[in-house]
Amino acid sequence: MGHGVFPASLPVPADGGDCALAVYRNTRTRKIDAATSRRYGEAGAGEKVQLEADHKWFPIAPARWPRLKAIVYVVDGVVARIRGVEADLAKWDTDDRGYADVPVTKPLTELQIAKRLPTLGIAVGDHRPHVRGKIREYVSL
Repeated sequence: MGHGVFPASLPVPADGGDCALAVYRNTRTRKIDAATSRRYGEAGAGEKVQLEADHKWFPIAPARWPRLKAIVYVVDGVVARIRGVEADLAKWDTDDRGYADVPVTKPLTELQIAKRLPTLGIAVGDHRPHVRGKIREYVSL
């Protein structure tokens, strides 16, 4: 899709290594695009609808794509799910703003998290308080 100027991307971990993206959300605001009826954030619906809301659109620079291994969804201060990011870079896409459509997996099980992300140090159900004004951050692996 878009190949223009990429938006200001999130700061990357100092070591430039593999990482996960922590995304902070709450259930108090349900966002729906009026033009497309697409839900954003926590959809409050089944996996199919939530998957659609979970993979679009993030300001991730293309140079960071190969290093992003997972997205951690923190909802109301608690880790709700962790999705793996598929390694095939051909599955990534961007919109006209340069925001990434990230090819994510189904939510990972505890065993899959331990195998795929042994240094993550975050588990589903962990408390991860939201810092006011912060909606996303990279976590080094």
